[in-house]
Order: sequence, then structure tokens, then C-alpha cells
Amino acid sequence: MFSGKTMELLAPAGSFPAFEAALAEGADAIYVGAPGFNARALSRDFTFAEIDSMIRQAHRLGVKLFIAMNSLVKESELPAAIEALSCFAQMRPDALIIQDIGLLYLARSWFPEIPLHASTLMSVHNSVAARELVHLGFERVVLARELTLEEMALIHSRSGAEIEVFIHGAMCFSYSGLCMFSSMHGGKSSLRGQCVQPCRRHYSWLPSKKSVRGKGKKAGSQYLFSMNDLCGVDVLPELRQAGVSCLKIEGRMKSAQYVANTVAAYRMAIDCIDKEDEEQDKILREAHRLLDDAMARKRTSGFLLSSTPAQAITPQQSGNSGQLLGRIESVRQERSREGRNRLVLTLALTAPVKEGDRLRLHNEKSGDRMSFTVRSLKIQGRRKKSALTGQKIQLALYADLKGQSGRSFRGSLYKVDVSSRLVAERVGRKRSKKLSGRKINPDRREVEEILNHLSWKGKTQDIGLPQGKKGRKGNRRKNSGRRSSRRELPWWVEVASPADLQQRLPVRAARVVVTLTQANMTCFTKLAHKLSKHKGRLVWRLPAIIHESDLDWYTTNLKQLVRNGFYRFELSHCSQYGLFIFLREGEWERDVELYAYYTLNILNSASLRCGAHFGYRGALFTLESEGENLAGAIAHFKRQGRRKKSRHMMKVGMYVYGHPALFTARLEADHFHYKTPFVSPREEQFFLEHRDGLTMARSLVPFSLLRWQQELAAMDVDYLRLDLSGGSLQKEVKTVQALLTQEKSRFTVMSGNFQGTLV
Repeated sequence: MFSGKTMELLAPAGSFPAFEAALAEGADAIYVGAPGFNARALSRDFTFAEIDSMIRQAHRLGVKLFIAMNSLVKESELPAAIEALSCFAQMRPDALIIQDIGLLYLARSWFPEIPLHASTLMSVHNSVAARELVHLGFERVVLARELTLEEMALIHSRSGAEIEVFIHGAMCFSYSGLCMFSSMHGGKSSLRGQCVQPCRRHYSWLPSKKSVRGKGKKAGSQYLFSMNDLCGVDVLPELRQAGVSCLKIEGRMKSAQYVANTVAAYRMAIDCIDKEDEEQDKILREAHRLLDDAMARKRTSGFLLSSTPAQAITPQQSGNSGQLLGRIESVRQERSREGRNRLVLTLALTAPVKEGDRLRLHNEKSGDRMSFTVRSLKIQGRRKKSALTGQKIQLALYADLKGQSGRSFRGSLYKVDVSSRLVAERVGRKRSKKLSGRKINPDRREVEEILNHLSWKGKTQDIGLPQGKKGRKGNRRKNSGRRSSRRELPWWVEVASPADLQQRLPVRAARVVVTLTQANMTCFTKLAHKLSKHKGRLVWRLPAIIHESDLDWYTTNLKQLVRNGFYRFELSHCSQYGLFIFLREGEWERDVELYAYYTLNILNSASLRCGAHFGYRGALFTLESEGENLAGAIAHFKRQGRRKKSRHMMKVGMYVYGHPALFTARLEADHFHYKTPFVSPREEQFFLEHRDGLTMARSLVPFSLLRWQQELAAMDVDYLRLDLSGGSLQKEVKTVQALLTQEKSRFTVMSGNFQGTLV
């Protein structure tokens, strides 16, 4: 537990030079990524042997080493994930940082010796979440970046949890564990370390009176969601007073120079907390100088001082990290001596550059960014090792700008690392050889035992899959004998307001779902008599974000609902069972039925098993999943249930229609135009909604799997979810009716990754 005397400084390391820089500059702990399962798309993962050697080297110096295994795990990856856990159990790291509740289930059941930390991707944002995660076996929780100092203090005092906070680095616009933008529009999941950073792109508001179906005239382009960097170096005493145990620096993809500067800055700032004001001021000035040299974005205090920070976003700036080198004047293609196609950029420098510097090219039209190391540069056709401000240079890189060349290309170039990248790469390769110590192998017998427990037999390719790629027609026929191809699945229908329950719905609903909010509770109370007939099928859904100040209201109203005979509730966070603590008093005659919403990010059969262990009656699978992954996870989960002859098999549902939130954010900025369409560089159209203190971005094009109802039935899905809460009810009803009939060709829909591949 936090002693109140000091705070641990936790540094990132995505390379060997960064690891050594963190050690040299005084980090108390270092975190590295688990091979293949860390939420960063690194060019090269550490090996198990290298991590083992790093643990031993850190421990010799009295430094802790944490392993971030914080990606969601696909069904086909479970064997490798279990092997990784077996290896980590032998290495004895100081903690494993996770978000997947399937990994929680596996680690607590078979590897209890591994200490667990709850990743910020679990969106821990109130004291109930912190307390319940400790009950589930986490030794520490990493809080969401959206919290104020006051909220952190309340969470610590009310939960008793050991808390870690991000103190410096990049800020996502959305709550980290609730961002689906990159996945639903590109197939690259931010929850699996593959985010393409849609929040860093520029967007344009469309004129409000313009038809949203046409491209329309764009009303100015801005970087609407590109957050400035977080910097908490000036509020360290307040963080200590709030009970924070650990200060975490973001940046496993950053250079060794960045790690060295930021660790050095925060080390000196932490060490001077109890010094005289004059000496503190002097040290903080030096810390800020070091942070200036780290070449990041504009720095702000984020949400630390206010839940509505005015400087969180500078919409007229791109949000690129680093130092601007200049705007690209022209781009031409040429062939290198090796016969490879490459691009040659011409620009006039606004800052010096040299070989080995790490640069980032920003394509302003598409929003794409590409990073590269300067290996050669030319001035007036002659190769040089460096160039000064004002000189016009040519740089070559191997990239594809998709036909944009000449003077039509609009882009700018940034320097993101002043250290010699080429030297760092060579040092890294040498250090890799030195660090490669003992070979770490998983316990094969233990791995097989766990897979057998999970009923991991046979091939998922032999299980009912949707028709489409990879010969799925044959798979459908193979399963048609096991389940009727015309099996009708029950519908769960979500509406925005209790008043909508009086309207005609597009299907016969076995369950109707309403989000529990203060506005909806007021509406329901007024219409209680008229809505009494829905009592037996009504499910109250808890929102994914419940701020600390709202906890008492939710506890009181949940207790009242149960007393009035409502007993079905859907949880949007795995910790929300803690809001039903009154049930533990044993004074209730009827059991409450709890279900899980898709925001629990269930992607594999181990996560389904964890949900069943929690006592859920049903759980929605994640929207991000491809069909093949869904089929395999359900098959393994239900096979295990049949083997154990479970009396109450948890049902598995699938969200098949709606406008799911792509961003779920706390920020309410002055430049946001709610309900006004905005368009991406790729002409995708979205709208912003402000609901219950949150900003949500949704696509104007609905998500729909309605055409695959029978394939979902063949996969053994138990119920389907229609979400009509994301727009006008009448319009949503008409759209669903059309999609369920022959008129479906009139509508454009997106199906996410269902027929593709989730990366």
C-alpha cells in the first residue's frame, strides 16, 4: 500500500537502448511488451529470453520490470497466450499488465504466482471499479487518463486500491478501452495495438442544411480530436497527496533519447518535492528544459486540474509530435540502384537535420503518417551528412503515396528524434546478443492441461462460419445437420428512452433494453403505469462510464429498482457488479440476472468462461470480431459447458444493428458541433453526440450483420441485439425493416470485420 513518502517512476522501453536509458536515468520500474500480445505495433518484439535477461538485470539494480500483455486475444491465439503465461510464470516479472478478462481467468486459475495490474485499457474511472478489480485479483489498477486529481484522491480513499496514473505522454481522445474507430473503419484494433490514430486526422464539418448523402461543401478542415500531450510535472505534490503510488510515462514506441529526457526530468522533479520552494522552482525549470528537448507535442495538464480542460486540443494544429522541418514542395518517384521504387521529397528546412534523425511525414490529404530514418540527404544533388535551417534539401524514402506526386502532394515533415537512430539500431542489435541468456520454454504438460480444460480440440475451421471467404459455403453445409438452418433467434432491442417502448418496434422483442440514466429514470417514473406491461422483459443497461460523483445515485436507484421487482441488468464494465453490493446482505427474495454488454471486449472463449464464472446469464461478444473468431470461441465455450453439464449455460449474444460509439470521450470542447455531420479525408461521414456528460462519435452509416442471421444461428449464437438508440426511432425502425426485407439493397451499411480479418 502507498506509504505517502515517495512515488514509483515507471518508464517505457520498446528497445534495448531505451531500456538502458531508463535504468541510467533513475527509473524505479520499467515496462516492456509481451511478445505478440502488447498493445503497441512495435517493429520488433523482445523475445522471452531477452525479457528474462532484462528482468534479472533490472533486479540486480533494484529496479522492477513489468510486462504489458495488454492486447485482446483472438481465439486462435489462445494456445500462444497460454504458452506466454507459462513462460512468464518462470521468469517472475514484478507484474503482468492486462486488459483481457480471459487472461485474468487464465492467470488466476493456473498462474496465481504472477502479480496482475489492470491496464488503462480497462477504463478504471471510479472507486467501485478500482475496489472490484482488487477483489478479482489485481494488485494495482492503472486509472483512465480522464480523471482529475480530486477524483483520483476519492478513488484511492474509497477503494484502498494501489493506483497508477499516466503522468506524461500522448493522450487518446476516447477512453482507451472504449475506442472502436480504428477497428470498425479499417480493421486495425486499438485494443490490439494496431491503432491507425483516426483521432489525429483532420475532419471537416458539413453545412448543417446540406444532405448528408452527398459530399457537400466542407465547412473548414480542422484536427478536431487530436489531443495535446499530457504533462504532470508541475503537480507531483498534489498527486502524492491524492494517494498515487506510481507515475507512468507513456512511450514504448519512443526513442532512447525521449526516454532518457523524460525519465531524467521526472526523476529530478520527484526527488525535489520536499525541498524549499526556490530550489523546487529551479529544478522544475531544468525538468521543463529536458522535456522540451524530448520533441513531443504541445504539453498540457490534461484532465488533472479540470474535467473540462480548455487547452486539451488545438484544432488548428495537426497534433504531430516533433519539430516541424518544413512543408513538402514537391514529390517525385525514382528507382534506386537496387532497383527499388522510392520517393524523393524536396523541402526548405525550418530546422536543422542530419543522418540518423528520425522523421515523420504527414500526408495532409489522407491523414496518414509514415516514419523513417534519414539514411541520406542531398543539397543541390550532392550527398551531405547534415543540413541547416533555410537550406533546400532532397530526402529519399521507400513509401507509397498512392499516386500523389509532383506538386499536388500536400504534406509536412517533422523531426521526432534528435538522437542517431542508426547508431541506436546497431547498439540494439549488439545488446540483443548480450542479453540473450537462458532459453525459456513453456511447460507443455501444463499448457495441454489448460487447453483441454478449455475444450480446445479440433479445428475452428470445421465450425459453422459465415458464408464468404475461405470456402465458407462448405462449412455451412457441414453444420446444417447440427442446427436447423432456419433457427429463429430471440431479439433484444435497445431504445434510447422508456417513452420509445410505446412505439412499434421492427421485430418482436424478447427483451427491451434501456440505459439507466437520470433522464431515463425520470421518464420511466412518469410513465410507470403505461409501461408496466414491459416489466417482465425490461433490461436496464448501466453505461460504460459512471463518474465518481454519480455513484451514489446509481446505487440508490439500482436498490429501488430491485425492490420494485426489476431484476435484469446489463453491465458495461466487468466491475459494475460492485454497484449491487446490497445484494450481498441476503435480504432479497429473487436473484438478480446480470448480463454483459459488448464493451467488456469479449473476444475469446476464455473471456466467455470468465463471464460465466462471474455469474452472467448472457454476454454480448465484441463487435470487433470476425465471424471465424466468433464461431471458434462459441464452439469451444459451449463444448466445455456440455462436458461439465452446466446447469445454467451462459448465453452468447451478438450486436447486429446500430450506430455504436466509435469514440467515447469525456471532453466537451468549444469547437465541437453536436449533431452536425463531419467528414473524414476518406469521405466517411460521422456525427457527434453529447449524452450524459460524454462526447460520442458515431458513423452515419449503420453497422449491420442482419444479412447473416442464419449464419449466426449456425454458430450457436443465442440472441441478437438491435440497437435503435443511436438516432431517430422512426428512421431506425424503417431502416431495420428494409434490411430485413428485399429492400436492403437501398441502404449502405458496414459490417466491421465480420467477413474480414481483425488485426
